[in-house]
Amino acid sequence: MTAVASIPAWSGRRSFDHPEPFGSSVSSMFRPVVFEAAPRKRFTSDIEAHRVDDLLLAHVDASPHEIWHPAAGDGEADDAVKVFVPLSGGAVLSQEGREAVLRPGLLGLVATDRDYRISADLGFDFLILMLSHRELGLQRDEVPQLAASPLGAAGGLEGVVVPYLANLAGNLGVFSGTSGGRVARTTRELLSALLQAQLAPRLSEAQASRAGLFEQARAHIRRNLDDRSLSPGTIAAALHVSPRHLQQIFSEHGETVAGHVRAERLDAARLDLVDPARAHLTIADIAAGYGFTDGAHFTRAFKEAFGVTPSACRARA
Repeated sequence: MTAVASIPAWSGRRSFDHPEPFGSSVSSMFRPVVFEAAPRKRFTSDIEAHRVDDLLLAHVDASPHEIWHPAAGDGEADDAVKVFVPLSGGAVLSQEGREAVLRPGLLGLVATDRDYRISADLGFDFLILMLSHRELGLQRDEVPQLAASPLGAAGGLEGVVVPYLANLAGNLGVFSGTSGGRVARTTRELLSALLQAQLAPRLSEAQASRAGLFEQARAHIRRNLDDRSLSPGTIAAALHVSPRHLQQIFSEHGETVAGHVRAERLDAARLDLVDPARAHLTIADIAAGYGFTDGAHFTRAFKEAFGVTPSACRARA
């Protein structure tokens, strides 16, 4: 799977008073873009960027401009979804022959493996998030169904998620703290819930049923990570489906049930390792709590998943 984004060469805040370095920074953080500032106007911009695992966030406040992202055209797979959350003003987002006028209270998204354009004639003050469609529980061919559509409205789930995302823009420093991983996970789950709810009416009955089952299975797994009996069989039984059918559902998302359980347990263990409230627990205690009774196996699996050993992860917290 293609990495969602390269780690920015800098984090925190940075200001620009010329369009060229701003466009270069946007290209390096997200995906290559063609940038054009409004003519005969002084250009200024501030960016605050943070990354937690595969979630990249940036608060971008810039003068009027237009950005065009051309698809790579080299056949390389790109599974990233880019989400735009307007904080003030607005912009027009275009992809797949659709246009969405984004204003505060709404959000829009694009698939980065396809051309898109965003025009901000009155200024650009947005929170931008980029992450894999897999992290959102979406299949690649489902993303275009949501692309360049204004998502969100007053009340309901939208009334919870959109204000939450907007409020993150002024509090991105939380992602640098010891709770950053948990906040990132909450952010992914809330965004996933909103997009799944927006997608459901656009799917056929059969597609909606399969998407719903996948989300139910993921939720059941998250609730039972500390249950050592958790397995494809017990998960299928809890959802009243056959293990074979459950495996087919996960394979549609490029995963296996057992692989997903393992990945979720490793991520939960990682969050516990950097949690000050669990500093009294040994690495072995935390690993065993998620079913890893062999310390050497846990260390190998952890390093394969995150690039560092459990002890190094804890030392960095």
